[in-house]
Amino acid sequence: MTDFLFIDYQSDSPQNRSLKKQKYGFVQRTSQRKQRLVAIGRLKSSTLVLRERLPLPYIPSEIERTEPGRAEKIEQDGSESSAATAETDTQQFKQIAPVAGIGSPKTLLGDGFIDPFSSSAFPMTEFMNSFFHQLRHFTIPGSYPLDKSRMSAWWWQQGLSQPVIQLALLVSAAGHQNAMKSLNNTASGHLQQSVREHLRLQGNMIGMLNGLLRDAAAAKSTVLIVGSLRAIEAIQGNVEAVVAHTKGLEVLIQLNGGLEAMDHMILSKLYHGDIMRAALTNTPPTLPLTATWRSEIRQETEVFYSTRNFMTYLDERYRKTASQLYVLGTSFFAAPWYEGLEDSMKNFLHLSQRSIQYYEVACLRPSIVLPTDNDLFVLLEYQLISIRYPQNTAASCALSNLLHEPLRLTLFIYLNMCVWRFQVFPVMQYMVNPLLQSLSSTAPVPTLERIKQGAPDVLFWILFIGGMASRGHEGHSWFVAQLVELTLELGIRDWFGAREILGGFFYSDQPGQSGGEELWEQVIWPEQLRLLSTSDTECGLRSCQYQIH
Repeated sequence: MTDFLFIDYQSDSPQNRSLKKQKYGFVQRTSQRKQRLVAIGRLKSSTLVLRERLPLPYIPSEIERTEPGRAEKIEQDGSESSAATAETDTQQFKQIAPVAGIGSPKTLLGDGFIDPFSSSAFPMTEFMNSFFHQLRHFTIPGSYPLDKSRMSAWWWQQGLSQPVIQLALLVSAAGHQNAMKSLNNTASGHLQQSVREHLRLQGNMIGMLNGLLRDAAAAKSTVLIVGSLRAIEAIQGNVEAVVAHTKGLEVLIQLNGGLEAMDHMILSKLYHGDIMRAALTNTPPTLPLTATWRSEIRQETEVFYSTRNFMTYLDERYRKTASQLYVLGTSFFAAPWYEGLEDSMKNFLHLSQRSIQYYEVACLRPSIVLPTDNDLFVLLEYQLISIRYPQNTAASCALSNLLHEPLRLTLFIYLNMCVWRFQVFPVMQYMVNPLLQSLSSTAPVPTLERIKQGAPDVLFWILFIGGMASRGHEGHSWFVAQLVELTLELGIRDWFGAREILGGFFYSDQPGQSGGEELWEQVIWPEQLRLLSTSDTECGLRSCQYQIH
């Protein structure tokens, strides 16, 4: 359809304001009408795609079936085929009407239902729907200690603005799901298909990202994308990919004006990804903390350095939990070797006690959480992984000096296992390895034996946290074997006794997390077998003696 505007050319002059206003209005109305027609065309095409994806055949509504044009056409044609088709449509609609409600907007949108708004930027498959379910219910909630719903909404906003972020989130969820399936011994056929889909999505994501990076203007907006990819690859244990992303990220940061020019949320993601890279490569972080980012962490002073008692936020329902949190970490400060620790380690133990107590209370009372509270744990982990305690000095034979590295590594593991929930991911293997090497060191003295003689209780905690973290990874059997031997020496007979020792250091009962109890069953099982074997032997001897008499 073409629009025309007839004007008197003799009166068409720049000084004629009335005619100028008339022409401007005509152009504006024509442009708006064309935009509406284009939008309607897009809506029709997306509706056709949606109808093809519906699990049931599309049936026109009553209004569509009784449109005047349609009725007149059937009347005018008078053909039996048209009438028969209309009758067939009506019968088919009556047959499926009782179940057609599953695609109705009145139903709750959720897992297993087609999204009528088709918000995804790319076609979905069965595995991709499964990955989205994993992302929504497990990956994003498990990727942040606190304020999970707000962080989930923030990531969805980023994903809607950049399709490659949607793919990056899917890749992260796919890796998380495959790790959990492998840990739970899922059928190999299904797991292989899931891994293939994961690799396909990963390839598509890299292709889309390369396309963005070719545009110099768009490259500045890809800092979050590349930073997220680096964090994902680090958590998945892909060293080569992390190195490649790190090089690209350094260039993008400079193009974007440096760290000082970036948003707080993006910086938080970059710093956490840098911590995961450092854990993967056993090196210090490379990105310096900016003063602006640190000043925006609203509760750093309140949580780390004040004397506020967080347990006062808990009511009578959590009396038992509050009593357990009161003693959390007190065994460190009462130990005879504590005074010999360096000031930095004493500070780490204090900060860990405060942050873990706050985390446990905030999980029960989410109303006290502020938007930057997750950065508290990023800051603490950054400090823990930035420092090293060498043992090549003359005083390294002292018990306190031998404890520095095992304590630092165990604190870092505890935060990533019990706060960030990264135990099932491959990166945990790279956190456990340095702890095992530190305990197995024999220079200048056998570290494990020396700590066992002077501080067996804290060694029990270190080995227990290492055993929980190494479950499903290499080195788990070593931690279990050491725990079995130490448990016998300490005379720990039941979980209550073990829990009491662990709670004096850092350990809490978290809902849905039974890793501690499961590890204890592994530790106590050899002793139970030994007692059972001894009992059977004694019964056999008594039986023989009875037969002789």
